[in-house]
Amino acid sequence: MEDLDAAITLQADDPRSWILRGQAQAALGDRRAGALDLREALRLEPRQFDALLALSTLQQDSGDLVGALHSLEAAMKINPRMAGGEARLRDLRRRALGDST
Repeated sequence: MEDLDAAITLQADDPRSWILRGQAQAALGDRRAGALDLREALRLEPRQFDALLALSTLQQDSGDLVGALHSLEAAMKINPRMAGGEARLRDLRRRALGDST
């Protein structure tokens, strides 16, 4: 984690460092800090696919199904052919909105 902190200190405008640290924090159990870092990456680069996908997963895991749906929809606009993306999108729509399509 110290290396990721150092990378952000040296290049705070690089979204990749924020994504990596966010994913690491989430993997270590600090989902809130992970989500904050992913959001910072998206502030720096709104079309950052990896950040959107990771944020969607964190949101889903924390019960924010509507947020997860919005993040996944944004990711799917960037990569509409993501493997398993359509099925996950349908599932999230059903669970978040009661949409059966």
